Amino acid sequence: MIAVFAAMEIEVQACLTSMSNTRRTELQGFPVYEAEGAVICQTGIGARAQEASEAALARYEPAVAVSVGVAGGLSPKLGAGDLVVCERVDHESHRHSGVDATVMSHPGLIEAAVAAARGMDLSVSAGSSITVDELAAGADEKSAHHAWKGHDIVEMESFWIGEAAAKRGLPFLAVRAISDGAAEPLVMIGAIKPDGNFDQQALLGYVHEHPEVARHVARQYEAGRLALSNLTVFLAAFLAPLVQHFHSGVR
Repeated sequence: MIAVFAAMEIEVQACLTSMSNTRRTELQGFPVYEAEGAVICQTGIGARAQEASEAALARYEPAVAVSVGVAGGLSPKLGAGDLVVCERVDHESHRHSGVDATVMSHPGLIEAAVAAARGMDLSVSAGSSITVDELAAGADEKSAHHAWKGHDIVEMESFWIGEAAAKRGLPFLAVRAISDGAAEPLVMIGAIKPDGNFDQQALLGYVHEHPEVARHVARQYEAGRLALSNLTVFLAAFLAPLVQHFHSGVR
């Protein structure tokens, strides 16, 4: 069995397009979708992923853990829709602590993920991610994150999932699709709730109160839609073979 973790409901739906006969349940309040050979857990945003991943790995005892979703771009060479297969993931709290707690992805999983993306003619590169506790919305913030270790992307969950996997000696992989480039500031709408679900009323209310940002919100939406579309295509090509491989009992 494999365990797949995604923060937002829309990212979970991207995973489910490649699954059949799924059953929705809950684990300690986190939505979980069980399928033959796989389980997909919606962690919610940020450090909630620590509790969600530890609970799911203990409950289902999978052979591998995968973190997927969208992310902000930090490398100026990457843009919206590009996929980054993370060789390593750091947490921002270790920048000045002297602690080296990098979590590493499994080389075989990295190779398989890159091959799956290239097989679907997607723009993909192997790189690295920094996990943060607060959304990196501005270009200056992104530049500061990039300056630490030259990370390619920024997101809020993968380190916690990788750390939970490492504690159990499980192969780990993080793959993210870029939804906003390094120089593209995000409009802070507040439409994604902490549990990862989308609040349409919050979006409509924000645009109503701030009509001057409607154009920026529309551009942000289109970039996010491209990232999710490419992520969905990738997952359709990657997850089924991964399930088959680990469902056979091979590690």
